[in-house]
Amino acid sequence: MAYVRSRARKQFELDLANILATIRAAYSPQCSSTSVREFALCSGVLLCSAKVESYLEDLLADWAKAVKSNGVTTDKVPRTVRAFLLGQQALTSAYRRFIAEEDEAVLLSRVEPFIGKPHFEIAIDGRPLPVFSGSVLYSDRKYPSPKNLKRLFGRFGIANVFNSMNRIARRDTEALLKSFNDLRTEMAHVGMPVGLSVTDIKKRIVDVQAVVGFVDRMFFEHVAKTVGRDCWTS
Repeated sequence: MAYVRSRARKQFELDLANILATIRAAYSPQCSSTSVREFALCSGVLLCSAKVESYLEDLLADWAKAVKSNGVTTDKVPRTVRAFLLGQQALTSAYRRFIAEEDEAVLLSRVEPFIGKPHFEIAIDGRPLPVFSGSVLYSDRKYPSPKNLKRLFGRFGIANVFNSMNRIARRDTEALLKSFNDLRTEMAHVGMPVGLSVTDIKKRIVDVQAVVGFVDRMFFEHVAKTVGRDCWTS
């Protein structure tokens, strides 16, 4: 099945084009201020990181909307997603407290309100998907660090997201992302890094754009294989 760019990737690429255009303008002959140029470059890197975060949020929010609107039944959704949704925060909190305090009466009183709720339909094969907020799947892991991406896509049944991406990219995508994140962290704390040229920094931005493309292709394959092509929002 031929890959089609997601709506989230299209928006990310538009945003990134604007960032790169602003950097080019700052380094054009019309701008002679070194401070303005450095501010534009630093801001561009920080904004690029924020746009990657927005891309992940949009991509996975669109997935959640699509599986609900297309009538996908529980047996089609990756079991890791179902397991994650089953463990509501209030429920897992009740068990954590029980492990710490061993107070069974408190545990039962906290678990009792969940009995009979549609939420638990997600554990039964062949049922319509119960209402759930897509944000619970990504809100705590959308910052684009390698660790977060592994955990985030692990929730969707992808054992190691970078292995899957490297197969498509035929390069070390984790190293590309780490290199960009290291640059972003340095710029956030000290400004322009010593020893890197404008060309070097632009290359890191282009590299992270490539990483987003590989994420998109990888997730397209996964969506098509699990819940179906109709759940891909382009």
